[in-house]
Amino acid sequence: MDRKKELLWRAYLVMFFFVIASVVILFKVFKISVLEKDKWRQKGEANVKWMVVDADRGNIYAEESILLSTSIQFFEVRMDMSVIKSDVFNAGVDSLAYFLSNFDPSVIAPKSKSEWLKSLKAARKKKSKFFFIGKGLDIEAYSKLKKAPILRLGKMRGGLIANRYGKRFKPFQELASRTIGVDRENADRIGLEGYFDRFLKGDTDQRLMKRLGREGTPDGNVWVPVFDPSENEIKRGDDIYTTINIDMQDIVHHELLKAVQKNKASGGVAILMEVGTGAIKAISNLTQSSDSTYFEMYNQAVARLSEPGSTMKLATMLAAMEDGMTNVDTIIDLNYGVKHFSDRIMYDSEKHGRKFATMAESFEISSNVGVASIANDLYNSRDGRIQWIKRLKQFGLHETTGIDLDGEPRPEIKDPVKDKDKWYGTTIPWMAHGYELMMTPLQMLNFYNAVANDGKMMKPYFVSEIRRGDELRKKFDPVVLRSQIAKPENILKARKMMEGVILKGTGESLKSEHVTMAGKTGTAKTNYANKSEYAKYNGSFCGYFPAEEPMYSMMVVIYEPKAGVFYGGATAGPVFKNVAEKVYAMKTRQVKSLSDSIYTTTSTPGKAIGYGKDFGQIFDFLELKYKDKSDNGFAIVNPSDNAMMIAEKKIKKAIVPDVSGMGARDAVFLLENAGLKVKISGAGKVVKQSLHPGVSAKGQSIILYLN
Repeated sequence: MDRKKELLWRAYLVMFFFVIASVVILFKVFKISVLEKDKWRQKGEANVKWMVVDADRGNIYAEESILLSTSIQFFEVRMDMSVIKSDVFNAGVDSLAYFLSNFDPSVIAPKSKSEWLKSLKAARKKKSKFFFIGKGLDIEAYSKLKKAPILRLGKMRGGLIANRYGKRFKPFQELASRTIGVDRENADRIGLEGYFDRFLKGDTDQRLMKRLGREGTPDGNVWVPVFDPSENEIKRGDDIYTTINIDMQDIVHHELLKAVQKNKASGGVAILMEVGTGAIKAISNLTQSSDSTYFEMYNQAVARLSEPGSTMKLATMLAAMEDGMTNVDTIIDLNYGVKHFSDRIMYDSEKHGRKFATMAESFEISSNVGVASIANDLYNSRDGRIQWIKRLKQFGLHETTGIDLDGEPRPEIKDPVKDKDKWYGTTIPWMAHGYELMMTPLQMLNFYNAVANDGKMMKPYFVSEIRRGDELRKKFDPVVLRSQIAKPENILKARKMMEGVILKGTGESLKSEHVTMAGKTGTAKTNYANKSEYAKYNGSFCGYFPAEEPMYSMMVVIYEPKAGVFYGGATAGPVFKNVAEKVYAMKTRQVKSLSDSIYTTTSTPGKAIGYGKDFGQIFDFLELKYKDKSDNGFAIVNPSDNAMMIAEKKIKKAIVPDVSGMGARDAVFLLENAGLKVKISGAGKVVKQSLHPGVSAKGQSIILYLN
């Protein structure tokens, strides 16, 4: 009986302690969750919290789905020393130190084996949870690092911590770079990256993140994911499909580059637009850097206001014809190229020695005096000034184009009522030939494009579609801004005068045997207010081709040329001519002998891509000299002056490779090696692939189009 009581007392005593412990625990829970809720929440959120994670940005494509900008995945890798068992660490640390010492020094600190061994052991001793290994590893490098000793055991046993992030990459580098734009962290995005950011960035997601170090320490602002980022698929933004034609863009860029280099200019702009739609097919903006090289630093075509100079004369002539001076044969007094307007003297740019000329001839020889005289007679009065501005507004010259890029300024044109204190007796004649008003190159081009388009003004645009995978999210059709900027008969006369500029005027040297052109040369002095400074000019040419049935319009501006020639016909005109010839040949498939043609012939094989050993066997059989630097892998062949050059073609793992130019066998081998399912259409070499180079390879199907 006593034994029974003793057992009961023991049971009661244990139960009592359990009750007390339960009460204490419940009280602690109540205290923490209710009484001290805010205090512990702040501490928890200071070190572990859900953070918004951006989706992978969508891609930007040119015509025919050619990739212009994409996000390449990179990784930052660290080690959690606290989860690695001692026997595992001791057995593998020496090998890991050796592995890291031989890794790519651009992403892993270039240390010797002994230095890495010392760092790893010190981190292990401190039980470091976030020991830094490297940053900027692409998928191939990350896959290689995951096979390193200890790290190959993964997160729970090997302490592998990886933070994935995307970085923008432009396969064509400088081509249309400023227009494509920049995706900058903690700064405003520019170009198409900025304007279409809400589509490209996609839907945001959330990821549980923890602070790397204590708040206030150097690592206190570094956050890493609690779970391996590869365990969760990151969402993707929409893809943007632009109107840019990469072949035309290449032509425009290199012709402009040659011109700014030859003329030692401070910069240059060239824009190629499709006449009937307003689609921008190519755009190049080059600025001279401190070392005299040229880069895409600023989108001058869209955002730079300047006085247009003589390209403004087309608007003056069209306004005059709209207001009654409809006869292009009307005689104008040029007074040998010198004339007083109010208290100033105007001179023609070149001494032509002509007392009289027709209205059309005044335009063709770009007579400042002739054009200014027409405008002065018609518009230099109180009512005339109002009528003059009315005509400029009719032509759309007072408005922005509405291009799908941020930063386009409004044209600066004086209002005769609001700004009457800024109007002088010289204002009308000087505005008539392109001074005392400011426009961007794109705004002037849009006016010329309307004339080429029989008076219909289109909205310039860069983006044709927005897609999410195969789903069409939004389509952009051509937009008409003004159905008719002037009477059809006056548009026709204006076009005839522009053709005359090329046939017998200031653009006569630009006449081509291969394509008809129409346009207007322009030269504007930029520092006329500073008499003591060396004269600076902008040379320009604006027009369209072919003249009889316009397909494309184009504006070229060469800013501040310093090589001794500054007239628009000599600086900007050759760019227009060369682009017109090459683009027209490309579009009409004319294989002719053009000056500086893009079509060439050679007695040796041209550029090709394939397996290096195959090229060597072929060249041995043909007894052609060659130099092989391909390491017997996949190679690119380029003909040089005296030998074929076989260079290595790098193929990244887990990335869709660019197989354009390859034969079917080599292309299929590479793509299937990347885990893709390949379908073939046609025969010959690959001219197009349905999945774009640079995107992640995840077992998708890909179609190769051969020709």
